[in-house]
Amino acid sequence: MMTPRPTPSRRAFATIVVLWVVGIASIVLVALQTTAWRDAADARQAVAQTRAKWAARAGIEAAIAALAANTLQPDLTDAFSTDADLRAAASGSLTGASYSVFHWTPTDPAAPGPIDEHSKININLMTAESLMLLPYMTEDVADAILDWIDEDDDARPLGAEAGYYATLRNPYEPRNAPIRSLQELELIAGVRPEYVRGEDWNLNGILDPNEDDGDLSWPPDNADGKLDAGWSAILTAASSDGVLLGASGRRRLDLVTASPADIAQRLGVTSDQAEVISAYAQTSTATLAEFLRTDLNTLARQTGVFQSTPGFGGGASPQRRIDPLTDQQLALLFAETTLDEAAAGPFPGKLNINTCPAEVLQYLPGIDPGLADSIIFERESRTGGFANIIDLLSVPAMDRNTLAGLVAMIDTRSNVYTVVSRGRDAATGLEVEISATIDRSSLPVVIKDLLIR
Repeated sequence: MMTPRPTPSRRAFATIVVLWVVGIASIVLVALQTTAWRDAADARQAVAQTRAKWAARAGIEAAIAALAANTLQPDLTDAFSTDADLRAAASGSLTGASYSVFHWTPTDPAAPGPIDEHSKININLMTAESLMLLPYMTEDVADAILDWIDEDDDARPLGAEAGYYATLRNPYEPRNAPIRSLQELELIAGVRPEYVRGEDWNLNGILDPNEDDGDLSWPPDNADGKLDAGWSAILTAASSDGVLLGASGRRRLDLVTASPADIAQRLGVTSDQAEVISAYAQTSTATLAEFLRTDLNTLARQTGVFQSTPGFGGGASPQRRIDPLTDQQLALLFAETTLDEAAAGPFPGKLNINTCPAEVLQYLPGIDPGLADSIIFERESRTGGFANIIDLLSVPAMDRNTLAGLVAMIDTRSNVYTVVSRGRDAATGLEVEISATIDRSSLPVVIKDLLIR
């Protein structure tokens, strides 16, 4: 008996089934290949991002290491040695990646090294008069800033205290303490973000592409290749005054608790000079600035040190004559001692007279344009800058009284730096940016805040 042949319709159906199976298999295979490719691409992206991130972190660590080494073994004759060490550590390579630490300046759009927070004025040290010099500043905003910082709840004539902030749609309390960040300024009545940030909307100190493209993307900018950073180019809240470590890297000598022998040994002064310094430090109104204004003989009389005693025949013996402090001794006094160690901190950082731009000096009370020009001229004529605060006495028109009025706001070294480190993966070009604020006012160096972009 013969087997019946498949009909054409059956053969066609079988062919369709085979083609359908092949098609489904192809689709599945393509999907698997696509998924595998996407997974591989994601894996490559993740690896690239990890390499870039660790490279950026290496830039932060290199800056910390350079800053710690310079703090422990400083060059006391060169005010720019810290900056030089930080610039030397501003770039490097790892396996498959590299890092670069830089910031924008008017003379170099990619200046190597971190941002010196002490090259700007700490907002917490400013007076109403100096605030009024800021761009866009009005009296009501200046009063509101001072009200935000002061401890009391009494509003200035045009200012704002808790009562005002309680009426807002989303109420909050004013800090009534030092401002902790520039972003916090934007919480204060009348302060607009564009005043604080200018074109530097992410406050990283770098002219990013979106900050130099006109109206193409936020923020608004004039696409002139320059970074208009608003108040953030002038002000900081990050700088910190070092009351623990002196310029030498040693712990500062607390004049309030130190013995005259310790003072004599640390400052290289005579026992008589040390006695006067110690006695004055015990007074409730003692300031280091007074050693500039007043000679030791006057301080001895004011504190009762070496009081005249009855002499032979009932007459008073002459008061002991105290040698004045030399410039070197005064320099050590300001660089290595403190009267504030027991006080609560931290304290707002002083302006570094060596690294601040010339235009920033105009915001300091007590410095007129002529004196500012003289300071900049003298600074630029010195290879190592102002090694200590007493070096400023060499500036024409700078006398001891003027300097005494400035020492609460200026210094010759910096403690706090903002390190913006960009890590780059060599294979893909992917970049990761890490910004860290590091503080060497005590050791080990402290990372105050960290942001990964």
